[in-house]
Amino acid sequence: MSSRKSKVSVYTLSAIGVMAAVSFISNFISIPIGTLTRIHMGNVFCSLSGILLGPVPGGLAGGLGAFFYDFTNPLYTAEAPITLFNKFFIGFFAGLISHRGGHYGDKASLNLAGTLAGNIAYTLLFYLKNIINEVFILRLESGTVIANLLVRLSTSALQIPLTIIVTMVLAPFFLKAMEKSGIHKKLFPHRYGGAAAAH
Repeated sequence: MSSRKSKVSVYTLSAIGVMAAVSFISNFISIPIGTLTRIHMGNVFCSLSGILLGPVPGGLAGGLGAFFYDFTNPLYTAEAPITLFNKFFIGFFAGLISHRGGHYGDKASLNLAGTLAGNIAYTLLFYLKNIINEVFILRLESGTVIANLLVRLSTSALQIPLTIIVTMVLAPFFLKAMEKSGIHKKLFPHRYGGAAAAH
């Protein structure tokens, strides 16, 4: 029994590592919007991590990828721990909702709801972090804070739909690949007939 559990945990840790690496790389596919923000593919793979791996592993994979990406840019390095926390919730909610009712990322409507919830949660945390920083730490004038907020809102108006569309397109392909390779069965043996399926 213990060896079975350790095997499952190794598969899960390996999957987290792979998706964290993909999340890290995807953050480099981006278009800067001024100096404040950018449109990028990172949130897509945070969402996919949740759909493919479930809430906690998916949240960790997406969050860790974004965390390590922050260390590639001096502008983001100091905020890396906050990024890890905030991005975790994209994958967490995507996984929590897409894995409801015995589903494992195989129901489009749950994937859509989870991706939307995760990205809204992240966006609210992102805004909160920036408002706290600009109002209480940098002590910027209210007009500047509002102007910065409007820029971020316009970016979110593009980022969230882009993330949802690309995630919904890619999720079935990634899921099918995991099922064909047997990885899905190793990650979720109970879906395939209980613990015996882990042999």
